[in-house]
Amino acid sequence: MDLISFINSQLGPRLGLFIARYISRKQAYRLADWMTGLVVKREDSWVIRGVRANQSVVRGIPFESPELDKAVYEVIRNTARGYADWYRAVAGGPEVLEQSLIIEDRLKERVFQSVREKHGVLFVGPHMSSFNIMLLAIAVMGHPVQALSYPDVRGSYVVDNEVRRKFGVNLTPISFKALREAMRRLRNYGFVMTGIDRPDVGGEPLTFFDRKVVLPVGHARLAIRTGANVLVGRIEDEGNGYYRGKCQEFIEPELTGDEDKDVLNLAQRIIKICEDLIRESPSEWLMFHAIWPDALPPQSDEK
Repeated sequence: MDLISFINSQLGPRLGLFIARYISRKQAYRLADWMTGLVVKREDSWVIRGVRANQSVVRGIPFESPELDKAVYEVIRNTARGYADWYRAVAGGPEVLEQSLIIEDRLKERVFQSVREKHGVLFVGPHMSSFNIMLLAIAVMGHPVQALSYPDVRGSYVVDNEVRRKFGVNLTPISFKALREAMRRLRNYGFVMTGIDRPDVGGEPLTFFDRKVVLPVGHARLAIRTGANVLVGRIEDEGNGYYRGKCQEFIEPELTGDEDKDVLNLAQRIIKICEDLIRESPSEWLMFHAIWPDALPPQSDEK
């Protein structure tokens, strides 16, 4: 088993969680940087090719350009350090988790205002920085939240989800049952979170970085059908294990009576905001799946 396969297996996060109890943050970062060096050497791996293709599109640089070497390294390093922070926060318990997240006052106020006006809140955003820190920190703060995740749960995701549930995150892989639960929660002025920047065969073609790609629209349909407000934001790395929850835009969905049109318009508006967030800090966009297949050069043994 190579390093990438090990990291993505159930053994990877279990070992990370164990080690985090006994080493300092400085030592954890050194270990993360060492592993980053090993991972980026595997230029033919699906992880590196996916990151390189995505960064190529986002930065407007050809896939083969040496300029992308640094960009790929930064994405992998930020991922590794983010997991180091997450494992250390989990090892430290609820108090450390809560202290790890700074929530902007603007974000808090918009959420409270939405609830006062009897609207649920749907938090959506791209996979940036340590989304895990935010999920767990909000849960231990005592705010009930449902997180919609991808239905295909294997390898390291199994352990990640075990940890999330342990700290009170109501994690529901996307299904008809999970979506019904999300609708009930939002209609009762509750809080639902999900990522929306990974291709979805059940989605619709949206324009993302000037290219068409089939992306999720279920979040937009939830908002349209429940009257929930949409908070589009991200997590920012503040350094030394601290992260900030940022509200980029708060959307009150527009209803014209044509649900399908309203859903597509809202989904497109949201993904454009996410595009702007990624452009601001592309090295914190921790997406390994190749979003645009045509950005990948041909490879005979493509996985």
